[in-house]
Amino acid sequence: MVSIQLDRSATRKPRYRAIADALADQITNGELEPGERLPTHRDLAYKLGVTVGTVSRAYAELERAGLAHGEVGRGTFVGGAHPDDLMQVIHEPLGGGLDLSRSYPPPGRQALELADALRALADDRGLGHFVGYQPHAGRAEHRAAGAEWIGRGDYDVSPEQVIVTAGAQHGLLASLSTVLRPGDRLAVEALCFPGIKVVARMLGCHLEPLAMDDEGITPEAVEAACRNGIRVFCCVSTLSNPTCAVMSVQRRRAVAKILQVHGAFLVEDDIYGLLPQKSLPPIARFAPENTLYLTSLSKAVSPGLRIGYLVVPSSLHEKACTAVRASCWMAAPLMAEIATRWIRDGSAARILEGQRHEVAHRMKLATEILRPWDASGMDGAFHLWFELPEPWSTTAFVEAARREDVILSSEAPFVVAGSPAPRALRICLGTPPRRSDVETGLRRLAGILSATSEADEQLSIV
Repeated sequence: MVSIQLDRSATRKPRYRAIADALADQITNGELEPGERLPTHRDLAYKLGVTVGTVSRAYAELERAGLAHGEVGRGTFVGGAHPDDLMQVIHEPLGGGLDLSRSYPPPGRQALELADALRALADDRGLGHFVGYQPHAGRAEHRAAGAEWIGRGDYDVSPEQVIVTAGAQHGLLASLSTVLRPGDRLAVEALCFPGIKVVARMLGCHLEPLAMDDEGITPEAVEAACRNGIRVFCCVSTLSNPTCAVMSVQRRRAVAKILQVHGAFLVEDDIYGLLPQKSLPPIARFAPENTLYLTSLSKAVSPGLRIGYLVVPSSLHEKACTAVRASCWMAAPLMAEIATRWIRDGSAARILEGQRHEVAHRMKLATEILRPWDASGMDGAFHLWFELPEPWSTTAFVEAARREDVILSSEAPFVVAGSPAPRALRICLGTPPRRSDVETGLRRLAGILSATSEADEQLSIV
């Protein structure tokens, strides 16, 4: 049922845009179901105290974004395919089936916001700024927007400190290129994001696994590595991928102190930092001259923008800019401009809030369905790190899931050579376009686990 309250004093949007946004939120949040009929133009106009033309423009916006369709003589209906299909292209399953293997953000209102941004850009007479070469670190206004976005995570930096990158993976490459030489050792989480492995291999560096606990890498492991001559570390301090570990503030301070004492550098990947309801200050805040801090809009807003932000110690700024120049010359200025407008007009914050809302629903589904096997989720996480019960191995469980048309990834891509492989796997909740698909996949996994439990009970009775 459509329910809209227009607070005209709280928004500068045109009325048709505010109506379209309100309806889009109800559609993407599942409050309005696919195929549901929307009120007639006249009825909604009367209810909201606007003209019929205003409602017609709002409905047209929804149709342009693929969220609704009109049928002559019948009315306007929520898209027959769920609006989450806006993200279907990047969520195409690997080899068919329900894909719970990739850590993608859930679908949201990005398409509507992008349509607005592109229309505004088309009307902008200053587009000539974006067709030529730009400073390697990014335009001044784009760096300022990056500083504003980083500031949402309890880390205040100046625009002059920010370098615009082509996403977090590019920021990771630029950062590690700045502080590593071929043959160097790079200390990482024993279970780490596979993208770090790729960059280390490209740079000819050797990975050294660091011991972890429920908060991620331990101060004792960092201290021991420093004493063993390692000078560069890399970690995800909030919602580590794949374990979802979150460092406490006390842990962050302890790691920062060790870096300062030993003169070591940390590349801190804070790509998930804004997803929990309460952000924690990054390690960089406590050791800014020892930390290369990077984040991006990929997980919190939209992976397709490929815009990230890098902050490095002042002594390394020129070298980091050289790394950006050598790898891509500059981040795409048009994408950086869209990111800047989204940050400044509140679009990025609205999308982020939508991500939090959808992730919370999907995580609740996961923890409820997998509760008999002690599944627990972290606030803001796109995935579960699920410890398998006996007698399952990850290889056997991934194969069993595949037979049920559910795609999972084993622990293998995350394990650093020299560290033990856990009997656990990552179950991703953002990739399926529909919330109902997530539930279907999880119930299939629960069915596999239940069948094993029942077989074990029968054997124990015998």
